[in-house]
Amino acid sequence: MPEEPIKLTDEQRSRLELEARDKRRLETFVDAVFAIAITLLGLEFVAPVVGHSDEALLAFLGSLYPKFVGYFLAFFLLGILLNSSWRQFQNIRYADWKLYFINVLFLAFIVLVPFATSIWTEYPDTTVGVVFFDCVVLLSGLTLYYNWSYVKRHPYLLNKGITSRTLMSIHYRNISLVLGAAVAIGLAFFTPVFSNLAYALIILIAIIARVRRRS
Repeated sequence: MPEEPIKLTDEQRSRLELEARDKRRLETFVDAVFAIAITLLGLEFVAPVVGHSDEALLAFLGSLYPKFVGYFLAFFLLGILLNSSWRQFQNIRYADWKLYFINVLFLAFIVLVPFATSIWTEYPDTTVGVVFFDCVVLLSGLTLYYNWSYVKRHPYLLNKGITSRTLMSIHYRNISLVLGAAVAIGLAFFTPVFSNLAYALIILIAIIARVRRRS
């Protein structure tokens, strides 16, 4: 059942009037930065200067295998982060100045993802290259998790009538990426090449969350 609408105190109303930011503009800003970050991923691919033969072109494309893997994984992770951010905004009514700067910090890590991806794909067999990528993903996920934790601690920022099921669903989405990145960092010290398979945990946790919501 939906929870009772949240009533604001005079102090909270006064604070919102002083600190309120346009939530829609903040959401648009987030979307724009994600669009730029995703576009930057594609700039790693440049048309080659090789002999005009099938063999030469195939050899070049084959050498790009690590870059293709990094591109699709980073694109997938950015898509998850964007979707999780979007779901949060769908349930946020107000954005105060603290929430604004938490999102700015979140976007600072998002813009680092293309650079971290290029480091990883250039040195895929090194622990440092892989861990650097995973750390950027982990910090992005942690900041998004903190973003939602802050909102939950200030329920007057939330939409009226938000359900506990919605709160739990967003929590699971946020924690899945953090756990996936943390496991990937641990595995990188043993098998850098295959450590990013840990991000499959995101799908597993999403399935578990869906089952729990139905039960």
